[in-house]
Amino acid sequence: MAPSFIAINPKLVDGTPFNPLTVTTTSDQQSPIVIWRLVLPSFPSLSLSDQTAAPLESEQLTTALDQLYPQLSTRCSAGPSLDRLNTCLANHETFSLYLATEVSISSTRLPEPRVRITRILGALTLVTLNLLMKSCAHIEDVVVDDRCRGRGLGKGLMRRALDEAVNTHNCVMVDLTSNPNRIEARTLYQSLGFELRDTGVFRYTVPQYRK
Repeated sequence: MAPSFIAINPKLVDGTPFNPLTVTTTSDQQSPIVIWRLVLPSFPSLSLSDQTAAPLESEQLTTALDQLYPQLSTRCSAGPSLDRLNTCLANHETFSLYLATEVSISSTRLPEPRVRITRILGALTLVTLNLLMKSCAHIEDVVVDDRCRGRGLGKGLMRRALDEAVNTHNCVMVDLTSNPNRIEARTLYQSLGFELRDTGVFRYTVPQYRK
């Protein structure tokens, strides 16, 4: 049976490609943090035999996101539904979901060691737009498990999204919004080159979703 989701294109938090052949872990070491892009099994040119692709079942994903997203906002009581995840991920040309994870690597002496995602510690959404005059992107829902702060997950997720937006989609600008109370997060964004802008942005919110 095909898995519900596939995690592909793994990289370490510093942006270097993750190669399970060169990673060794012992019982007293922390698992390496690996950042993946999550896709559906129908993703074009996907090879399930690829050593750098990891299957992920829906229950593991939704359970993890149900724990993460309430840490993002008091208005979130749970993560996205399974239907919502499938709908968004089907738009793979413009929608990307990145996961920061801990992994385990099979110890068997196989030519291609199998990688298994053991914990999902953070997530980020990237949406790209191809407009008439330019391509741009928006980053949303950046969240890292409170228990895993200080391990570089947030910076790793942001770097991954910026690399995808600029080098894959040729975006000339990347926007995000951040609550003024999230001082640590705003400091991170500025360290990556984001600038706080006074643009006079207007937003329309459907009445039933207004505070």
